[in-house]
Amino acid sequence: MEKVRKLIDMDQGALQVLEAEAKKQKRSLKSYLEYTLEEVARKLEPPSEEYKVMMDDMLARVAEGKAEYVPIEEIERKYGL
Repeated sequence: MEKVRKLIDMDQGALQVLEAEAKKQKRSLKSYLEYTLEEVARKLEPPSEEYKVMMDDMLARVAEGKAEYVPIEEIERKYGL
């Protein structure tokens, strides 16, 4: 993956909060910012075609009764999350 350099301007207060969080995670501020921004980008990008096919197959199996579906709320209650 090709890296691109960008200059950003930030509020001093926000920067201090981010620096403190980076220290908690034993990261440099630069590393923490890069990691955080890449995670946000991954969450925003659309799912891959392979993932869509896999989910369509899984939903079809659930509809046909060939796979069991348990809502996340039920799992959280069971394990106290």
